[in-house]
Amino acid sequence: MKRTLLTLAAVATIAASATANVKMPSIFTDGMVLQQKTNAPVWGFADPGEKITVATTWDNKTVSTEAAADGKWMVKVNTPCYGGPYALIINGKNTVFINNVMIGEVWIASGQSNMEMPMNGGFYGQILNGPEDIANSTNNDIRIYMAQRNTSFKEEGDCEGVWKAASPQNTPQFGATCYYFARKLNEELGVPVGIINTSWGGTPVESWIPQEYIKNVPEYSQIVKDIAVSSPIIDKRVEWLSKKPTVSMFPRPDLGDSDLAKPDFNDTKWHSMKVPGLWEGFNEVRAFDGIVWFRKTIKITPAMAGKELVISLGPIDDGDETYFNGELIGRNNNYQADRVYTVPADKVKAGKAVIAIRVTDNQGGGGLYGEVSKLKYYTKGNEKSAVTLAGMWKYLPIAELSKGKLYKFDIASMEFFQRPISPTDLSEMTATTLYNAMIAPFVPYGIAGAIWYQGEANVGHAEEYSRTFPLMIKAWREKWGQGDFPFYYVQIAPYDYGTNGHSEEIREVQRISLSVKNSGMASTIDIGNNKNIHPANKVEVGNRLALWAFKNIYGKDVVCSGPLFKSQEIKGNAIYLSFDYADGLNAKGGTLKGFEIAGKDGKFYPATAVIEGGKVKVSSDKVAAPASVRYLWSDCVDQATLYNGAGLPASSFQTTKAW
Repeated sequence: MKRTLLTLAAVATIAASATANVKMPSIFTDGMVLQQKTNAPVWGFADPGEKITVATTWDNKTVSTEAAADGKWMVKVNTPCYGGPYALIINGKNTVFINNVMIGEVWIASGQSNMEMPMNGGFYGQILNGPEDIANSTNNDIRIYMAQRNTSFKEEGDCEGVWKAASPQNTPQFGATCYYFARKLNEELGVPVGIINTSWGGTPVESWIPQEYIKNVPEYSQIVKDIAVSSPIIDKRVEWLSKKPTVSMFPRPDLGDSDLAKPDFNDTKWHSMKVPGLWEGFNEVRAFDGIVWFRKTIKITPAMAGKELVISLGPIDDGDETYFNGELIGRNNNYQADRVYTVPADKVKAGKAVIAIRVTDNQGGGGLYGEVSKLKYYTKGNEKSAVTLAGMWKYLPIAELSKGKLYKFDIASMEFFQRPISPTDLSEMTATTLYNAMIAPFVPYGIAGAIWYQGEANVGHAEEYSRTFPLMIKAWREKWGQGDFPFYYVQIAPYDYGTNGHSEEIREVQRISLSVKNSGMASTIDIGNNKNIHPANKVEVGNRLALWAFKNIYGKDVVCSGPLFKSQEIKGNAIYLSFDYADGLNAKGGTLKGFEIAGKDGKFYPATAVIEGGKVKVSSDKVAAPASVRYLWSDCVDQATLYNGAGLPASSFQTTKAW
């Protein structure tokens, strides 16, 4: 690989006097990767009319332009076959040097938490073989740009972020799916790989769609109108918030709030909220990340006194510190975990007592959100006589987390309730806000394609997702202006969504979205975890995404997908299913499981399925005139059994429309 370094002579030749600052977006900084063999856009900001010259050390050529009236300028530079390190020199009234630039394959990666989930697991869980892979990750040719979380009601020209090369120091923060995808490409192609990871956990697809596209979706037309009204109000709120003192979020914010746990603290002026429920659904709070105290006075009867007391609170999003009469009885940072804490018998005295909970919400939903039946207190061994904790609780937000900073409110004056209120929240859950702040800043950076891992946040809205997901792909491609670039995505894994279930319908939307030109899907039906929405096996996810790139872009002779349902043929009391990617069709473990069959009434029954002549024959004694088949049609999937000869699993599917 050719290595060309910037010489002092080159610097002296192109440097100019610095009377004003040419500013480059954060994506154009030391350590960046440019897409090989293309006309790569390079842009920045300067004074209107300022002449800008960009020089490249790989070919010692320059290209010039002038900054437009809004100060933005752009040129395109011809990039060679992979190599580096090189340099870019941007010369205006001042000079900007961008060093250690590699030329290779660049992919943008986006989605929610399963794309964001770092190699060290973070608070999402653990990565399979993560510690070992981190220790062995040193590779200057794998570089990942990590975009900071941000929201906006308008398209932004920049965001915060930094390029880093893989190493035991840097890799722990890399998104695991991104890293394993990049590692596989680098291993097989032998070229530098750059990934722009711009993801945010818990976010819905509509947040990632530009305004001019989402406004035509009926469900979001009013939101787009409300954004226009909300924008100036949000500006005032941002200004209001910026005047508050900031404190460190880690390891535990020091907010001077310890008195709020004490039973004699005066909370009479606090507002009240019905619990359980996420506070985003409460009009007085809505979109809010940060720290909120909850307090509730309960009655300890004489019969309870002197006995160990159980406090059951259900799950709390995200973390909690729970106090009984001012004493800590438990803490947990797993938003999916039920909180069941105990109070020692000698602390349980007849009369009034106060339960105080300090809830810390890092993103998405916040608060005590479980089932009513889980909120209760009772003496140990006497759950049948439990007293409910559901109902009205006093609450007070005391600090807001915004753009990585924790802003402290005055507790005495209850400042939170004085903030400006807008019709629509500037939230990662609001349509368009993440496209504006976390995608628009990278348009039209030269890329080979995009990888996407999202869908969990849209479970329960499959029909809508069938319109918005393809719309997002269309919007990105048109905004980038690089044609129908490859768009490869992960089909969400099985998980127990409880009453908010039907993730199989989202998987079905993702399967049929393969009709979108130049798209590909990596199924995770066999590597999910019914009890953890963040499956640990991200190396297989990255590898399966890479298979699509190898097959369709890089000319590798590989099988890129497991069996995908193609058609059905009804013969008597059986249905014969045909599949794409079906070479070597086989039943893992020897027997096909998870198939169901239905007649025209749509009532499904467990079915017998066997492989015959490269097809799957499905039948049941309970269905004499079959009309439809489905496979692994459930939130929770215990066993995937249909595979092809490449060892890749079949996606779940239904042969007729699922909604």
